[in-house]
Amino acid sequence: MLTKKKRIKSKNNIAITQAWTLEDSQKPLTKFKIFLKYLKLYCQYSSISSFKYLVDSKKTWIERILWVIIHCVTICTLIFMVCISYTEYKESPILTSIDSDSHRTTDLDFPGIAICTINRISRQSATELANDILNANVTDMPVEEVLTLIMQLGNHYASEFSMDEDRNVEIDRLLTEYYKGPYDITETMKKLSPQCSTILLKCRLHGTDRNCSALFYFRKTQDGFCCTFNYAAESDDIPVDNPDSDKETEHFDVHKVMDLGIHRGLTVVLEPHLDDYFYPILPVKGWKVVVFNPHDYPDVTSGGVTEVIVMPRTETYVDVTATTFFSTDVIQSFPIHERSCIFANEMDIMKTDKYTYSDCIVNCKIQDIQTICGCRPFVYPRRTKKDNSWRICTNLDLDCLSKYKPKWWTVFPYDSNEEFLKNQDWALHCHNCYPACDDITYDVLSSKSYMIPGNYKTDLLWDFNVTNQGILHVYFSKYGSIRLKQDVSSYWYELLSDIGGICGVFIGFSLISVVELLYFLALALRDLLRKESTVQESEDHEEEIQQIQSQTIRTIYWSELLPRSWQSVKYGQFPNNKTRY
Repeated sequence: MLTKKKRIKSKNNIAITQAWTLEDSQKPLTKFKIFLKYLKLYCQYSSISSFKYLVDSKKTWIERILWVIIHCVTICTLIFMVCISYTEYKESPILTSIDSDSHRTTDLDFPGIAICTINRISRQSATELANDILNANVTDMPVEEVLTLIMQLGNHYASEFSMDEDRNVEIDRLLTEYYKGPYDITETMKKLSPQCSTILLKCRLHGTDRNCSALFYFRKTQDGFCCTFNYAAESDDIPVDNPDSDKETEHFDVHKVMDLGIHRGLTVVLEPHLDDYFYPILPVKGWKVVVFNPHDYPDVTSGGVTEVIVMPRTETYVDVTATTFFSTDVIQSFPIHERSCIFANEMDIMKTDKYTYSDCIVNCKIQDIQTICGCRPFVYPRRTKKDNSWRICTNLDLDCLSKYKPKWWTVFPYDSNEEFLKNQDWALHCHNCYPACDDITYDVLSSKSYMIPGNYKTDLLWDFNVTNQGILHVYFSKYGSIRLKQDVSSYWYELLSDIGGICGVFIGFSLISVVELLYFLALALRDLLRKESTVQESEDHEEEIQQIQSQTIRTIYWSELLPRSWQSVKYGQFPNNKTRY
């Protein structure tokens, strides 16, 4: 019986000990211990296998410290490499690459062609004007003297802008008296220029003979009025007599590249009229052929113009190659200064349906000329109503035009950020002029062969007597052309792939590692949030333990230890008197 009492007392003592042990195990941990606990668990079970060496209890302290150093160096190098990769992406977010080097040439627009005679003033036209002035009885000078004054009008061409102040005053006064007031020098220069009907003898397009007057138009270029083919920009000048109306609606169809080869392009037979030379702009005889984008005003300073000199009694071959450039819609979300180009729907500088870099440069130049000299040279188009308020430059303005000519021939667009160029007055700064995001440029390779004067019986010149004529061939010979694409240097998934590759090489880091880290952080956060409730549970458990300790040990009888059913079988009825031991 005493042994049983000892056993009962021992059980009570064990219960009390387990209660205190439970109290110690449920004692709330500090935040730092919780963090260390789950950090250790993460290192033990992470997919990054090398982390387990940091918390491996079987490793010596020297080995564990060595692994810590190795991981610190590796992770620092990893962060450095990732920062370099991301910095390069931020500094150069847009990349221009070759999309194709075999883009079909037959899908391209045929370039614009301007044929300008080097002789800018026809002797015949100048003589007619001189006779009209003499017949108007506005001067008593001889016809040769009047022709000398008319020659001063050639100084209006941008290649000249030469200045003879006395002569300029005389011709201005003479024309003012002849026209009885202010005169339109644009119409005067147009009448004095050699006409297309006398220059173009025969035209052939895509292997078919065509009427030259149906292909070429007498329009403005940087060299004055020239015979232009495939010049698709709107008309040169809006009506001056009705400035409140919209500009003239005149559409020009753009010819496509239909086929390849010399005989499948544009062929023109040219007449030089050598005896009609009165004011040449170059010390040679012949024609200046300008190849340009059909939607641009042909201006050399914009960089999109190529010039070829065609000589009399030569057959000149102009082999054209094109490079197209397009931008994806993704880069439109970038600022203009980062992508360095403008989409057609973003800036309408020239009030036209399509933005072009060349027209922006020309408009910038016109505005600067008008600001400085108070007029606009007649060679430039007038395409906005605002330009009607500016007069056309006369010979009296040539002094100003000549003085600032070097400035307007040195143009710095958007990318002229060099310190020594910012405040230079000798150059023109067009900060808002960016290339178009969708554009095409034309390059040419020219060659020539000489023609012997005489009678020709060729397919082009059948029974034709050649004296000083010249032939021009403009064509495409290559089937494929280069197509450039401007796009983001890396999409988000490509950047993620690059960074993931760097992380995988250094520490074997992957998306699974991220999921694991988030998982263990969630567990640690859960424990931190449950800390308050754990403290409350510990206090309740402490009260329960105190109740257990305050309980007394009472006397136990055999009748209470044995089951009632067993007592009934063995002893029958319970005895009335309980035996105490």
